[in-house]
Amino acid sequence: MSANWGKDLWDQYDRVSTHLDSGIDFVKRVQQYTKDRMKIEADYAKELRKLSKSYQKRKEDDLKYSDCACFYNIVKEGDDVAGQHEIIVENTNTKIHDFLKKLHHDLHKEKKSHMQEGSKQMSNYQSALSNLEKARKKYEAASQEAERQQIAFDKASQDMNLTRAAVEKQRQITQQKNDQAEEAKGNYLVALDQTNQLQREHFFTRMPEVYSSLQRMEEARVDTIKLLMHSMLAVELAVQPIITKCRDNTRESINSINSAKDGIQFVEDHKTGYLPPVDKEFEEYSSSKTKTGKRDSTKPVASGPREDFSHLPPAKRKKKLQAKVKELDEMVKKENAEQFALEKMHQVYSANPSLGDPAVVQEQLGVIVEKIEGLNEELYKFEAYLAQAEGKEPPPRRTSPGRVSQNSAPQPQPATAAAAATPAPPPPQQQPPPQQQPPPQQQPAPAPQAQNSAAAAPGPSEPPSYPGEFDDFTCNVLYDFVGPNEGELSVKAGETLEVVENDGSGWVHVRRGDQEGYVPFSYVEINS
Repeated sequence: MSANWGKDLWDQYDRVSTHLDSGIDFVKRVQQYTKDRMKIEADYAKELRKLSKSYQKRKEDDLKYSDCACFYNIVKEGDDVAGQHEIIVENTNTKIHDFLKKLHHDLHKEKKSHMQEGSKQMSNYQSALSNLEKARKKYEAASQEAERQQIAFDKASQDMNLTRAAVEKQRQITQQKNDQAEEAKGNYLVALDQTNQLQREHFFTRMPEVYSSLQRMEEARVDTIKLLMHSMLAVELAVQPIITKCRDNTRESINSINSAKDGIQFVEDHKTGYLPPVDKEFEEYSSSKTKTGKRDSTKPVASGPREDFSHLPPAKRKKKLQAKVKELDEMVKKENAEQFALEKMHQVYSANPSLGDPAVVQEQLGVIVEKIEGLNEELYKFEAYLAQAEGKEPPPRRTSPGRVSQNSAPQPQPATAAAAATPAPPPPQQQPPPQQQPPPQQQPAPAPQAQNSAAAAPGPSEPPSYPGEFDDFTCNVLYDFVGPNEGELSVKAGETLEVVENDGSGWVHVRRGDQEGYVPFSYVEINS
């Protein structure tokens, strides 16, 4: 069943106009709602992005533990969700809000046009009614005047005192009045016929057309609002798969939290590889100030950074060396690939010199080969360090990609020709004492550890060991030594110190007054 405003609401023109105004105002209200809603969406996206930025990870180490990695993934997914809300704002503003604004303007314009047409038809109808009323009143007045004149003529014709001329005059006047009444009647009939015809056209043709135009406009407005609401929903549904994916990623991250794995990771990060301290030995005190005892070698003595990472605990040293070996191996592979490409190019240029100069490629090959040799030397050196740290035999030396030398020495070699002229330094516990002057700003090696002392290669000489009591043993300091670490004693050349213990580890336990500590064996001369 369909409505027909022209038929059913023919007498409700003002109500129709009011209803249309209400619909147009509703479009404006929806437009304002969309604007306010998008402001909220934009503010939410802005604040969510700001929040995500302020909680971004600050260190890569934060991702090693599953709970931290999960949290930072939630922060990242929140930033992605903010991006989807920005898309909602952009699409809603361009596809819906701006269209609503234009729709509101067009509806006002269209309604005004239809209402002007309706007002015109109403004006024509009212004009016809007014003309009909005038014709009717004229006819009424003329009829009444003719009746009064007829009465006057009848009286005159019966009056014996009036002359024939007076009676004739009254008869003429009566005839004139009757003619005027007939003319007014004819005009009234014409006006009535015209008005009735106009009225039929007005209520059954012209005004129904106006009502139909207004009805179509209103129905189109409602249908457009429906489509726009579908569009608003479609804009939000379009980003829902991505938002759902963000939620799924968050759920996966939460499920990946593993306390046992985090515990293992913490151990890997901080395990030193040292053994727990051994039982304390009984310390005999005599009447003198001298006391016996051995230094607890399970506690590391810190030193400055070293190329072979020997300043690090065993476990961390292995990880550093493994990472260094992997890095160098990747560099060698990259250079080998470049060498292979240059060799192919050299073959092509040699076969067809018009394509390029093979001499230039040969020169580049020489540079690459030299670089590969240097990298192989560096790689072998760190492989030897790694083998030493793992208590294994050093690997065979690499001479060229894919081949190894069978007669290479199992010691790490320097990477450059200048470094090759200088022998590699012996392990810390085997470093010989300086013969002339101590190297400036050079710190001695730390005391040897129980875990890696067996893996050190034998040196040319070892410091003598004087176990037991050191009553009346002293030593002369040969060079200045600054002990930056706990347990070490800073001394100056020329001092005479009391020897407490020398266990052959490369460090001497000495006393100066009420101060005790360790100094390198190579920096002192023990007196008997």
